[in-house]
Amino acid sequence: MVHALKKRFIKYMTDHYSRMSSKEIDEQLSTSMKRVIQHTNFSKKVLTEVVNEMLEEGYEKAEILAHVNMIDLEHRT
Repeated sequence: MVHALKKRFIKYMTDHYSRMSSKEIDEQLSTSMKRVIQHTNFSKKVLTEVVNEMLEEGYEKAEILAHVNMIDLEHRT
C-alpha cells in the first residue's frame, strides 16, 4: 500500500475509533490483535510488546487500534 494512502487511512481510522468508548476500543484491539496473531508471523508476545511500547510513547489507544488494523488489512489483501 502506498505510504501516503496508508497514513491517510490510519488518520481516518484513528478519528473514527476516537469516538468510541475506552471499553469498545479495548475489545476491538483485543479482537484485532488475535486476528493479526492468527494470520501473520507476529507472535502474541511481540505484538503485545509493540502495543505496550506505543502506549509508553504516548500513542492513544485509538491510534494503536488503527495501526493494528492496518497490519491486518495489509496481510488480508
